[in-house]
Amino acid sequence: MTEQELKQDYEMFTEAWRFYRKWAVVPKPMTEQYWEQVVKEAHEFREKYGGTRTAEYLMLAVTNELDQQERKVRDKENSITR
Repeated sequence: MTEQELKQDYEMFTEAWRFYRKWAVVPKPMTEQYWEQVVKEAHEFREKYGGTRTAEYLMLAVTNELDQQERKVRDKENSITR
């Protein structure tokens, strides 16, 4: 791996962290509009990094984590309303 490739990977991981940080603090449950924006930005991220496997896996991991957070909130809300 060249120094330039390593720098690009660093930038990709940093941007993935910023993406996660941005959406992790959005009040849950998220609206459909929020989710549409998450999907749009995740797609843009993958395109920005050439659709590499690493970029795809990073976005899958982040969106899966956001989904898990969302499910926990919804499960709690459902158990309260029962």
